[in-house]
Amino acid sequence: MEEAEPTPGLIESILEAEAVVVCPSNPIVSIGPILSVKGVREALLRSEAKKIAISPIVAGRPIKGPADKLMRGLGLEVSAYSVAKLYSDFLDVFIIDQADIDEKDRIERLGIKVISTNTIMRDLKDKVNLAKVVIEQVRGSRNQIL
Repeated sequence: MEEAEPTPGLIESILEAEAVVVCPSNPIVSIGPILSVKGVREALLRSEAKKIAISPIVAGRPIKGPADKLMRGLGLEVSAYSVAKLYSDFLDVFIIDQADIDEKDRIERLGIKVISTNTIMRDLKDKVNLAKVVIEQVRGSRNQIL
């Protein structure tokens, strides 16, 4: 990863963005490598964009894939909190599933605003609801869907 370079315009796009959304993907083998590309994490730190992430872990289990095995292999607790901690240096808002509401205070102590809603997208209604929650956070809405 030391040799990986961002695609042309990526850093500028992050710096000029209104919002950056980290989707609920594996924090170790999907999001982690992106964040380790030269300049990406630094751009997120410098950007004035609202940085929002959706937890890929619900009730101690990944939505899909091997994130739990990989996290445990690195000595991490398999939880929404652990994912928030991985992103805590740049993240403004973390969206967690209602099943993880008991982790809210612990995540907020990292300095991250927490929104709890249904994050499992089983149908179009679930997808639209989650998209609305993200958009409300981008716009800075005070109306939180809980």
